[in-house]
Amino acid sequence: MGESGPDNILELIGVTMDYGQVKALNDVSMTVRRGEWLSIMGPSGSGKTTMMNIVGCLDRPTSGRVILDGEEISRLGGRALTTIRRDKIGLIFQQFHLAPYLTAVENVMLAQYYHSLPDEEEAMAALSRVGLSERAGHLPSQLSGGEQQRVCIARALINHPMLILADEPTGNLDEANEHMVLDIFRQLHSGGSAIIVVTHAHDVGARAERVVMLEHGRIAGIVEGRGIHGHRHDDAHA
Repeated sequence: MGESGPDNILELIGVTMDYGQVKALNDVSMTVRRGEWLSIMGPSGSGKTTMMNIVGCLDRPTSGRVILDGEEISRLGGRALTTIRRDKIGLIFQQFHLAPYLTAVENVMLAQYYHSLPDEEEAMAALSRVGLSERAGHLPSQLSGGEQQRVCIARALINHPMLILADEPTGNLDEANEHMVLDIFRQLHSGGSAIIVVTHAHDVGARAERVVMLEHGRIAGIVEGRGIHGHRHDDAHA
């Protein structure tokens, strides 16, 4: 694990998550630097979703420490975690979780509602950033899968999070829309955003600066993004 310090936006220290007799995560330690693009990869059951839920303030670990932006969040209660998630994290899911009765711009404004006052102009700017200003008045049922995912990205960005967390963000998309979504991530990364992408797709994982390889709830290796194809796992030290 890297040294603790102000350059790290996220630190996991000895994080374990038990579900009965099953250890979904087992003594995981890693860091994420500010502005870094990190991928988390591994087979089904490796602990990816559990790590996503813990980092995204959706769950608390059984033991260990999680430090986000210098604040230990491991033992915080539900309401405090909700506030941190709202203020500091932008969540993007494979299942889009859009309100079917709201237009694209209204779905983005819904995220504002939980944070501050809805601002349609700002929501439109977020949609424009992902190339959807002309589709702002459409319902989710009138949008393609790629367009719905881009609405999710706009919704995640509206409150200016310091960490963007994406769970299989291209899992339901065709190749053209996958490239479009990844290009948006590239632009966000170039702008200084820290991004964690949970994925099983090697071509998606390879876009990151580093890839954390999970197996059976443990870190099996951390490699450079461009080295995940056939690369021997390095020692699991970030």
